[in-house]
Amino acid sequence: MSDIYFVKQKTDFTRTEHRIINYIIENPDSFILMSIGDAAKCIGTSEPTISRFARHCGYADFKELKNAILLHRSEQNSPSGKLSATLVNQDSGTAEGFLRYQQACIEKTLSFLDQELLSRAVSAICSAETVYLYAKGASVSMAELLKFRLTRFGIRVILLPPGSSELFEYMNLFTEKDLLILFGFQKTPREADVLLSYREKIHFPCIFFTSRLYHDRAQEDIIPLYVYRGEPTEYHSMAAPAALIDALVVRLAAELGDDSKYRLDRLYQLKEAYKTEIPR
Repeated sequence: MSDIYFVKQKTDFTRTEHRIINYIIENPDSFILMSIGDAAKCIGTSEPTISRFARHCGYADFKELKNAILLHRSEQNSPSGKLSATLVNQDSGTAEGFLRYQQACIEKTLSFLDQELLSRAVSAICSAETVYLYAKGASVSMAELLKFRLTRFGIRVILLPPGSSELFEYMNLFTEKDLLILFGFQKTPREADVLLSYREKIHFPCIFFTSRLYHDRAQEDIIPLYVYRGEPTEYHSMAAPAALIDALVVRLAAELGDDSKYRLDRLYQLKEAYKTEIPR
């Protein structure tokens, strides 16, 4: 997403301002009710930074920026607005409340789901000779899940090391026929930045699982798959990313058709043939 409805003039935004943009796009109904102090606290920045951001967007102050967003909201019924009350009212301090909140996160992820981007992601996976996955921290669990699902379809998948110079050993193998899948969510690991930089030299496609709706124009050829995991200061579950991964896999299975069925049948027969030696 590169055209931002509340930006009146072109400017180069800082990383922190990218975070503000993403928050407004995700939570416009909440943002227009906030004081500048509330907005700074919720986004994890300072009041002066919010004020400068408003001026960079072409407004006199924070209040004028909020008025522009309010006017836009009154003219448009965004699907995310329907979920705002649900997200605010969930008591995530209880087991039931937490699970309902994750349900709301999945629903908000669905409200921003771009079917065209999902189709492009499926095509990129089908066309790749090798799929390289990169994730760090808790996101590694999502990379492992996707690796497990794709391998079942007979797709060659390599999980890249999360850090250290060992990463270069794999980067040296990249070709334009490969595919890179990144998990970045709120922040992009510096290793992922290196992979993206090197990708510009090799020219292979990239899928990016992210919690940011706003992206630089320089990354417009990357396929972003958006996941909502909660506000920046909250505990972030992997429920919504796991749901999106399985949705992608189901779409992929439909695209592969009989070939996916053939691969899964072979896997079943292999397990049956050796079930005495390795019980299922």
